[in-house]
Amino acid sequence: MARKEMGSCTYFSLNSGTKIPAVGLGTWQTDGAVCRTAVKTALDLGYRHLDCDHLYGNEIEVGQALGEALKGGIMGLQREDVFVTSKFWCTTNAPQRVATSLDVSLKNLGLSYLDLYLVHWPDCSQFEDATDPPRKLGVDHRKHLYGLKVTWQAMEALVQNGKVHAIGVSNLSIAQIEEILLFAKIVPAVNQVELHPFWRQDELIKFCQSKGIHVSAHTPLGIPESSLASISGIESPEEIEVAPTSAPIFSRSRSVHAPMLRTSAVAAIAERLGKTPAQIILRWGVQRGTSVLPRSRKPERIKSNFDILNWTLSEKDWRHINTMEPQLQLIDSSHSYLHDSGPLQAVKEIDDDFES
Repeated sequence: MARKEMGSCTYFSLNSGTKIPAVGLGTWQTDGAVCRTAVKTALDLGYRHLDCDHLYGNEIEVGQALGEALKGGIMGLQREDVFVTSKFWCTTNAPQRVATSLDVSLKNLGLSYLDLYLVHWPDCSQFEDATDPPRKLGVDHRKHLYGLKVTWQAMEALVQNGKVHAIGVSNLSIAQIEEILLFAKIVPAVNQVELHPFWRQDELIKFCQSKGIHVSAHTPLGIPESSLASISGIESPEEIEVAPTSAPIFSRSRSVHAPMLRTSAVAAIAERLGKTPAQIILRWGVQRGTSVLPRSRKPERIKSNFDILNWTLSEKDWRHINTMEPQLQLIDSSHSYLHDSGPLQAVKEIDDDFES
């Protein structure tokens, strides 16, 4: 998708005719007054993209902060200036629940429409812990896709009645998108998936772009400790890295994304450019044509995560990051955020120096 510069923001064009800002504020696991402050800080700094979900449990707080900004908190800010995304959970994938779920989000956010509404997971599952991806229930793939077909038809109706400007999906594979394209009257505008240097999903991005589907990156910096249950039995976690020309090898790390931010390949580029490792990774994501959705509660981190739009990585640096190994998925539909083994495990952080 074409990238356009508009003021302090960079936008990507969507197949719906709208534009999605390249950097958005993720709001997962940000609650209460902390959430309101984070959203207010982001909007004050120039963020114009908020990534929400009813099941995050904080859309009221997001709406309060956005409402204050629109009512004079930020001079001249209009509703159409802010791109707001929400999603509905797999437990609400029944088509009759789609419109109701949207209405709940709109009410909580204090809005009359959403810029983007996503199917959060391709599965239709029973009610479970809303913080976990849906578990595979032994139902065959075709049955899941039949459920997604009728759900997608209900999504298309939301566009027709004006309550949603664009619709999309999240966490879908190439095969699942191919199935959707067989029956979709409206092609998904976005596929929001896990993307970072250790899980690039190059083929998925190439496929989506060939179909006019923009790809947005959730978990662009990995998963912070605050999002994870601690793994017992580890008292002094450390991380180990080999030479930058080799694939990094990590022991149990203080946080899931600390190894990614501390690889010497990223650190060397960051030091040379006078940027943070997180900024290097986020800029890499934007330069490959994806929007990125970092989350943070800290004003200084929210600011630095946004300060990636007025500079670029060289082709050499970008390619160096784009060939990092190993490739490891942190989130899938059969595990709760982490595989039980592998180099990117996590234990409870002593501090939150590396909060995303």
